[in-house]
Amino acid sequence: MTVITVAPAGPKTAAATIRALFEQAAASGTSIQVRAYYRDTARAPQEFSANPSFKAVKGDLEDPSSLDFSGSDVVWTTTPPTPDGRDTVAQAEKVSLNVRNAVEAAGSVKKLVLLGSIGGHLTEGVGEIKSNNAAERVLSQTKVPQITIARCHYFMENWAMAMATLKGPEPFIFSTLTPLDYAITMVAVKDIGKILAREVLTVAGASTSDQGKPNPYIFEIHGAAKYSSLDVQRAVSKAIGQDVAIKPVEKDQLSTFFGQFMSPTAVPDIVEMSLSILPGGKMVEEPDPISRDIVRGDTSLDEGIKDIISHARATA
Repeated sequence: MTVITVAPAGPKTAAATIRALFEQAAASGTSIQVRAYYRDTARAPQEFSANPSFKAVKGDLEDPSSLDFSGSDVVWTTTPPTPDGRDTVAQAEKVSLNVRNAVEAAGSVKKLVLLGSIGGHLTEGVGEIKSNNAAERVLSQTKVPQITIARCHYFMENWAMAMATLKGPEPFIFSTLTPLDYAITMVAVKDIGKILAREVLTVAGASTSDQGKPNPYIFEIHGAAKYSSLDVQRAVSKAIGQDVAIKPVEKDQLSTFFGQFMSPTAVPDIVEMSLSILPGGKMVEEPDPISRDIVRGDTSLDEGIKDIISHARATA
């Protein structure tokens, strides 16, 4: 049996990975146990809690005394967001060090899988993505046989916040991705989960798939294709069966836009991150000089937007 620890388990990417782990393990006949760390175990979804191979564990990445990874074969982790204005780099370094220490103390971990972000090679000019660079720096020093770092591209689910303006008589969406015809790769969270689950189940020492790879092994997760804001507009219109307008949020309007619903201390990092993926931005102008393997999801934008709208309606 392969024991897999997911810490933290609260993010949607973690839930998608756990869901895919159970699906893939069942399909392959692999015996697994998932230990999922939550600050509040009541947050564990019922679909997971009902599975005898799942165990919700109370723990917080900020509290090293709550992290016991003993007996784990694989540890999956990601850096939680820091929306309260604290230093994102210092916070990422702190929680990553706690994870690293817990992994090494366990003595059983064969593989560490870190979900990071595109731009993880950059230390400035990318806003809160700097936290991913910090996590990579700290966790890449973990003493385990294999470390895998997945740098994920733009989430389709980032458009979920735009759906709140669809309820009026003249539905529209805002877009911070400008110019409106500027296209980037977008990937669905469920695809991220499937890709990471496959990576988790490729346990060092139990499979030849990791042999010959550098350590740490860094790859990128992209979507099936590149899409623009205009493509999103068309997908939303198709999903709701009604024409939808689109209102661009230009670069000089980002601070005011995000300031309407975010903490003032969080706005500068969000603005810098948003600018970094636009034409002329840091991530566009300074890509990773090392060519990385690319793994693509298969969810189309139409399907992704339909899922987002269905979820929004179900939880309204």
